[in-house]
Amino acid sequence: MMFILFFVWGAWFAGLGRFMLEAGMADSIGNAYACTPIAAIITPFFIGVFADRFINAEKLQGLLLLLSGVFIAIAPSYANHDDATIFVNLLLAHALCFMPTLSLSNTICLKHLADSETEYPRVRIFATLGWIVAGLSVSYIFNFDTSANQCYVAAGAAFAVGIYSFFLPKTPPPAKGEKVNFGELIGASTLPYFKNFAFAVFMFASLLACIAFMPYWANLAGYLGKAGMEKTTAFLTWGQVAELPVLFFVLPFFLKKVGIKWTIAIGVGCWILRYYLFSATAGQLAGGAVLNDVFALLLIAVLLHGFSYDFVFVSGYLYVDKHVDKKIRAQAQGLLTVFTQGIAFYISSRLFAGYYFNEIVGESGGFTEWKQFWLLPVGYLFVIFVLFIVLFRDKKPDEAMP
Repeated sequence: MMFILFFVWGAWFAGLGRFMLEAGMADSIGNAYACTPIAAIITPFFIGVFADRFINAEKLQGLLLLLSGVFIAIAPSYANHDDATIFVNLLLAHALCFMPTLSLSNTICLKHLADSETEYPRVRIFATLGWIVAGLSVSYIFNFDTSANQCYVAAGAAFAVGIYSFFLPKTPPPAKGEKVNFGELIGASTLPYFKNFAFAVFMFASLLACIAFMPYWANLAGYLGKAGMEKTTAFLTWGQVAELPVLFFVLPFFLKKVGIKWTIAIGVGCWILRYYLFSATAGQLAGGAVLNDVFALLLIAVLLHGFSYDFVFVSGYLYVDKHVDKKIRAQAQGLLTVFTQGIAFYISSRLFAGYYFNEIVGESGGFTEWKQFWLLPVGYLFVIFVLFIVLFRDKKPDEAMP
């Protein structure tokens, strides 16, 4: 389930930006990549109302995945500049159906695994593997790096895992018959924790840092294609490959040795270094260098995704888990997801991946313009990096209670 579920996402998310850039749809890239953040904001409400109270998780997941497959299968028919609005709306409909399944799949796993703490990480690793295989398939099996047909690959996987979901173990709604508490759905019980300065700094720093995240997904494949790379979707899977050892070996070591504050700070620092390397390679390409001359730096920059993602996101979830009362832990994690993968990613898609990209690079920009574009998140993240180090103090869990 996890493997095919994330295969769906990985089949289009990393490569669609390049297709849209080369198909004359650059002005719609930001809107396209804002679809999943919008869905991430809405998902907690959807799950809280339906999955927790009215319908089995496996049945709801199956239905949503089938619908998501229909919408993304229709999308390529409108993948052109004149129909860009319809294309984006179909991606939004797909995302609204697909994103809730990320929570539903976790619900199914945690309900039926005999020892969730030990077994869940082993299951979750197949999600990363699914994303990796999706990227390799789009590049090397289907050759869809520059084609909207990558949406068909995602649709086929969505239909497969959608049908399979109906055969998963029955997972009835845990709060069946209970009244809907909209305060719980928006994480209202977490709000008192914002009175604690360290917790508030952590939450808002997470939001502000993640505003710079989306250019990596939305614009990088287009930049690599401009540099002469063909199998861009496959190349980007090196970021997920790097996640595996970082998650299992490197992250636990850093959390133990330097603590949550400096682990997160190192993660943000890796974001800064990553964007700086993209800018540096663009400068070399503008000076006449070829892809082979900068390939090593590009590979290092993509491999930094393992540190950039795990050190910030996984550490963040662990921080909330330790500093919030267990009774409202799920609400707090949901609110953090809305802050980072919802609000921040939406702003990032519209601002960095959309507005600034079109203002600086657009469809006709050269490597000089790409260099300027990649420097934007470098300067922005450096300010967030300094403010976080100065303002955040990692208190003991009992000191963080409101």
